[in-house]
Amino acid sequence: MQVGTSRPTSVTGLAVLAITLGVLSILTGIAGVGLGALVVGDYSSLAATILLTLGTIVFVFGILEIVYGVGFLQGNGWSWTLAMVVAVVSLVSSIGLIGLTTIVAPRLTAIAGPVDTIALAVLIIISMIAIIPIITSSVTIYFLTRPNVKAFFGRGPAASGSPMKLTEVN
Repeated sequence: MQVGTSRPTSVTGLAVLAITLGVLSILTGIAGVGLGALVVGDYSSLAATILLTLGTIVFVFGILEIVYGVGFLQGNGWSWTLAMVVAVVSLVSSIGLIGLTTIVAPRLTAIAGPVDTIALAVLIIISMIAIIPIITSSVTIYFLTRPNVKAFFGRGPAASGSPMKLTEVN
């Protein structure tokens, strides 16, 4: 954050979004790991593996979202970088997950055993949920690349015509 700058409203909104999504991601990650380990594992090792892996990843992303959300509120420059990395990885992996489901789903349908039906259902549900990070990551990337937001985090010059008050530092 540059000295004497006020936090843009969009940064505050992104911080609230990141912290909220972080908490929800942590809860979803715990639920995915728990469901994979305790319930689905008895019926389908493939579905359990999917839930355990994705649950762990979602949990870690949740922690990172809370960290950069708090960093946004404090105006820390590193939070911009962390948010961009998490948003890009989340966007690409969510699109990849949907693509993977479209490739794997027909094969699981063809086999059509009870174990594969559970794995297919898990993949379809997770793919539908993957739409959420596609939207939120896109919104995050859009707002983080706005000139006033970049300037706030020290990633670019102050936007022309912006009401930034720079104070002289002796």
